[in-house]
Amino acid sequence: MALSRTQRRVARIVLDVGLLIGFALEFITREGPDYDLHSWIGVVLIPIVAVHLATNWSWVKATMRRRGDHPEWSLARFNAVFGLVTAICIVTGFPIWLDWSDSGAWSTVHTVTGFASLIMMVSHLWRNRSRIRTMVGRRRSVAVA
Repeated sequence: MALSRTQRRVARIVLDVGLLIGFALEFITREGPDYDLHSWIGVVLIPIVAVHLATNWSWVKATMRRRGDHPEWSLARFNAVFGLVTAICIVTGFPIWLDWSDSGAWSTVHTVTGFASLIMMVSHLWRNRSRIRTMVGRRRSVAVA
């Protein structure tokens, strides 16, 4: 059963709000007794990030194909760096969570890339604000009609 355009749009909004909440919870639970919760939230976010990428893959391909000629090329480069920093944060979190290493380097890299990811996520949302406004606006107009 294929989803309608409206259903896909609603699903994307829910997915993106889930990412926002997940990243915020990751930040809140990073210290203290909630570290296991922090780790599990990170694990749950991995497939959500993958679905987010999959739902935006046509934009990624179109932008990468045209590179500098694409009007959103700078946004695409920013998103690529954001993705790389977030991936490093995720990868460096596993040795800490699983006690594979007591090296402070893992923790430092994880913390720095975690903060950088959070800052970049806010910037990502800001840079995509018109797209987000359009998605939410369409949904609101459908609900009113």
